[in-house]
Amino acid sequence: LPSTFITHHTYTHRVVGIEHIKELADQSVVNLEKSHKSKLESGQMKIVCGDGRKGYEQDGPYDAIHIGAAADESVVPILLEQLNENGVLLGPFNSSMGSSSQEFRSYVRKADGSAKMTPLMGVQYVPLTAEANQRAGR
Repeated sequence: LPSTFITHHTYTHRVVGIEHIKELADQSVVNLEKSHKSKLESGQMKIVCGDGRKGYEQDGPYDAIHIGAAADESVVPILLEQLNENGVLLGPFNSSMGSSSQEFRSYVRKADGSAKMTPLMGVQYVPLTAEANQRAGR
């Protein structure tokens, strides 16, 4: 996904990808070096090992955060704090109704720190999970 953002957007912002399994982070860097080595070397793009549910505060605040796996609503306040005013949080979220359905949503951070949520479409993604759960196949 970081490659998509760099490839399709000609801007000077930084792109940070988060993988919670070190081997996946390392392989992502190897793959990105094939077509985006200069972006990695300049620091415009980087891959970090961490818990995506917690975001990556070190390089924030961000204009946009994209979640690549279905998240619980509990991550929304954590990630909204890492956005600029009018920053956008996009991603798939598990239904708050207790069903297995998911929807792709947009949250736009307001000046007071609250957000306007817009449901965009129904989707089906793998869950955003802890490293131990992913390694165990859950």
